[in-house]
Amino acid sequence: MSTETLPSQNQAMLEEVGDLFAESGFGLPEVFGVAPGRVNVIGEHIDYNGGLVLPAAIDRWVNVAIRRRDDHLVRLVSAQAPGEVVEFSVNEDLAPEGKSWGNYVKGVITGLKAAGFEVPGFEAAVISTVPVGGGLSSSAALEAVFGKVILTLIGAEMDSLELAKLCQKAEHDFAGVPCGLMDQAAVILCEEGKLLMLDCVDDSFQHAPFDDPDWGLLIINSCVSHELSDGGYAVRRDGCHAAARILGVGTLREIEPANVEEVLENAKLTEDMRRYVRHAVTEIARTQETVEALGLRDYYRAGKLLNASHVSLRDDYRVSCPELDFISELAQSQEGVAGCRMTGGGFGGSAIALVRRDSVGSLTSLIEQRYRAEFGIDPKIFETRPMGGTRAWKA
Repeated sequence: MSTETLPSQNQAMLEEVGDLFAESGFGLPEVFGVAPGRVNVIGEHIDYNGGLVLPAAIDRWVNVAIRRRDDHLVRLVSAQAPGEVVEFSVNEDLAPEGKSWGNYVKGVITGLKAAGFEVPGFEAAVISTVPVGGGLSSSAALEAVFGKVILTLIGAEMDSLELAKLCQKAEHDFAGVPCGLMDQAAVILCEEGKLLMLDCVDDSFQHAPFDDPDWGLLIINSCVSHELSDGGYAVRRDGCHAAARILGVGTLREIEPANVEEVLENAKLTEDMRRYVRHAVTEIARTQETVEALGLRDYYRAGKLLNASHVSLRDDYRVSCPELDFISELAQSQEGVAGCRMTGGGFGGSAIALVRRDSVGSLTSLIEQRYRAEFGIDPKIFETRPMGGTRAWKA
């Protein structure tokens, strides 16, 4: 594969990761790989409810250089952890160790071996521009790129959806995060200029166009993470599943939006369950409508759906926070912004705005100034467009 198809920032970063590889005493790389982060445009907290999600791969990347060793040792270095060398043997029964980023690589190796692939020892260097802690799937990108580069190193292939599931299991088993499939599917399956609509019932997917040169996505990282998130995800997930059992459905996807208010009258539902059900059912409908609106290039209709998603996440699901509410409300009021909402698990992290590209500069300056004045925090803001997914090639 030629690097000519990669964005210029990727090519520069690949030179840097090659330099890091050499400086670490690893010699010359045999394989390079890149994987993007992802942002969920709409469809929040519904992957575990049999819903539809609509992520896009973003132009922030995990870049890897790798070379086979003659023994079974794995040695990993990262520009994000200077001076640290993660080392283990592929012949061991691998297990996670503390909070090490090497756990994700161990999980992928374990999955590949379980799938019947012979994984050799190797040396690898990593440079990432995917923000950590911003809800942009830095871990999924790391898993995906290592899956791709190892397969390329040994001259093997694997179905993309199956690789996504392997990476999802790695996150479950080696990071202890019971995530849905969206993150890994997005960073592997996305195509340039398109969003990915993933059906979380049967893992089927389709690509939805979003390639208008006048419109883009603005990611606003609040740079906060509230401790309320501890256990908050599990509480809501379990509440949704309990509500589904009470209502006699396999998933909340089975409830028609037109019937939701009638369904919520069920006396066995707690007040929390009613709010969770209302969010899930209406969010699934909003996701479908957003795909239709974007297909018609009706960006202001799509933006209204994003705004409604934020209100639902704030008031019904209660996973927003003052910082995300401030960003969303400020952006929504500006000319050239179709809509804005929190994205990701909530309690902090990022917001996403659907915005005219000629308004990006003024909007960015306004949010930076007002957010800093309100909270004393400098947000991290960047524009993105839908990118292609994970890829790897021999040097």
